[in-house]
Order: sequence, then structure tokens, then C-alpha cells
Amino acid sequence: MRKLVLSMVISLDGFVDAPGGEFIAPDWSTDLDGWTDSMVARFDTLLYGRAAWEMMAAHWPAAAREAAASPAQQRLAAFMNASRKIVFSRRLKDASAWENSFIASANLADTVAAERVRPGRDMVIFAGAKFAQTAIRAGVVDEYWLLTLPMLFGGGSRLFEGHCQRERLALLEARSLDTGAVFTRHAVVRPER
Repeated sequence: MRKLVLSMVISLDGFVDAPGGEFIAPDWSTDLDGWTDSMVARFDTLLYGRAAWEMMAAHWPAAAREAAASPAQQRLAAFMNASRKIVFSRRLKDASAWENSFIASANLADTVAAERVRPGRDMVIFAGAKFAQTAIRAGVVDEYWLLTLPMLFGGGSRLFEGHCQRERLALLEARSLDTGAVFTRHAVVRPER
């Protein structure tokens, strides 16, 4: 059965973007290339809320043609464009701006349940704090992948705010990268039923 992973870049003070809403990217390095390659190998379906999807749709199609991109960045761009993308939005009527994008026809929990039994690799959410919080509240996240940057943003959107959910997590992996960032991977521990 396919899993849903919430993978985010986060500051040490818990923000996924800066006070003005701008994304602060991690420094590219050999270790980050390896982290990116592990993501490309694990997932084939991306889940988005409308705002994050629109931001990504404006960036990734052109990024695939970026001549100055490293081989790892080019692999990431190819993955982003080729992967299946499911957008959750009541306002968005057309998802043709980014190839392989589809607007969800059901709510998040029902869509994830249907996706879990489809053949393929795991699913991932890695953009949009509000959408991530919706997924946490819905109880559909199986793993958390956090790349914690050695930075304090001082404001912005908090990843873990407003979900009002207590979950027990099991640490699966923790390692530091050559940039000083720390990658942690936790599984959600669900009670036996």
C-alpha cells in the first residue's frame, strides 16, 4: 500500500517560508543532491493545494530548460514535471499549465485512500504550509521528512500550527548534511485497530 509523506524544508524556528511568504531554498551541495535523488526514487505522485501548485507550475516547466542547473537539479526538474500531480482546489478550474496535473474530484481523505491502492511509488506533499496542516488534520500523513535549515527566519508560515493533533512519531532516520542542515524522517505511529 502506498504511503503519503509530508516533506518540507523548515527553519530551526519552525517556519517554511519567510515573513513575506518567499521560499528560502536550502544551499545546494553534494549531500543535498543525494537527498533530492532519494526523493526522486521514492515518489511518483505529488499532492498540492492551489497556491503551492500555482507557484510550482510557474517555476518547474522552465527549470527543466535551465542550462546552468547541476545534474541533480536537472533530475529534480525532470521528476517534478513528469510526476503525477493532484491539486486540491475549489477555485482552480484548469490544471493544464503544468503537465500531468489533475484537479482532485474528492476530498483529501477520500482521494488519498483511493491513491493508496493504486500501483506505483509513494505520494508526497512538499509545498504549502496550509495544505500540509490540512493533511495533518485529516490524519492522512504516514511519514514526516523534515530538512531543517541552520537558520532562523523570524516569521512566516509555521508548518506545525493550527492542526490541533497529537501524534506519536518514530524516528526512522536522522543525519546532518554538509551545509549544516539536518534531515530527519519520522513515521506516524498509529494505534493497532
